[in-house]
Amino acid sequence: MMAQWINALKRREAAPRGKPVAFTLIELLVAIAIVVLVTAIAAWAEGSDEPDSLEQALATVRDEMAKSPAPWPQAWQDEYVQTIRQVALAHQDSPGYAARLEIVRNGFAPYWEAVPKNDQRSLFEVRQAEIRWYVESLMAGELPTDNSRQKLREQYKSLVEYATEALLTQFPFLDPNRVQAATADYLRECYSSIEAPLLPIFLRPFADEEVGRIKERWHGLRYARVDLWRQVGGRAVASAKQSQALSGKAHSDYLLVRRSLGQLRGAIWAMTAPAPDYYGAAVAKEIDLQRRRSQDRAQAWNDELRLEKTALRTEYISFLLAALLESVEIPRDAAENRE
Repeated sequence: MMAQWINALKRREAAPRGKPVAFTLIELLVAIAIVVLVTAIAAWAEGSDEPDSLEQALATVRDEMAKSPAPWPQAWQDEYVQTIRQVALAHQDSPGYAARLEIVRNGFAPYWEAVPKNDQRSLFEVRQAEIRWYVESLMAGELPTDNSRQKLREQYKSLVEYATEALLTQFPFLDPNRVQAATADYLRECYSSIEAPLLPIFLRPFADEEVGRIKERWHGLRYARVDLWRQVGGRAVASAKQSQALSGKAHSDYLLVRRSLGQLRGAIWAMTAPAPDYYGAAVAKEIDLQRRRSQDRAQAWNDELRLEKTALRTEYISFLLAALLESVEIPRDAAENRE
């Protein structure tokens, strides 16, 4: 077919000017077939990068899991990676698919480093549902633009400034330098997450009404922050003098600010990125199992105390019996001596 098409072109070029040679039906069909074939090859070449991008993203996930290994069997790790693969493949027609996979590559490391992990299957299922939620949100949502990223940075900065002013009003004895250090570290982490928004709360700017609800929810936790202050070692203004030896991130002022900003992030999650049902079910299962484990530990502790009390009671009774027998023997010996 290609030879026929080339010959047809040669005849057309050799024809006298003004008298072009008409293509035959077969030559036209060949031309159409060539155009379709070239278009298909180009489309395949353009899309062939997508599987490579997915495998690169999954390789990054495996590498990060190996750097900071979770106490999971290999089968669980494979299951975790397969979850990401399935979600990504289900959205491979999404616009900017390769860019979304690049966010997974760049955003997974800080997420994995911060996420709690243990060898309990129930907590693994929470993490599995969590990464499914995050990747689904990333694949289904709109890709962030430079303008949307800048707006989100400004919103996070504004929220942190609001929270910082409220903290200094509620706890006026806090060291401003330590407060500033804590907020700077927090904002640095937020800006990094905005650049690679694997977490849904860093994927898009907030609506104005969402910002208002975030502030209201965080303000409602002001009494809980008094408990946070006690938990981090703060007692009163005078006790701060005793903690001067602590510096940096170990200082109670720094810890209070970071944990209070953690409450702010919780409010952002609640107001802007509600969890899907399957994630809520996994969390509910984990909470129920934790409750049962606590009850089992409490029961085991009570049983141990009961055994100790029984042993002490038995020992005490044995002591009384021994003392009673001894008191009976003494008069008998005295009577024998008189005789």
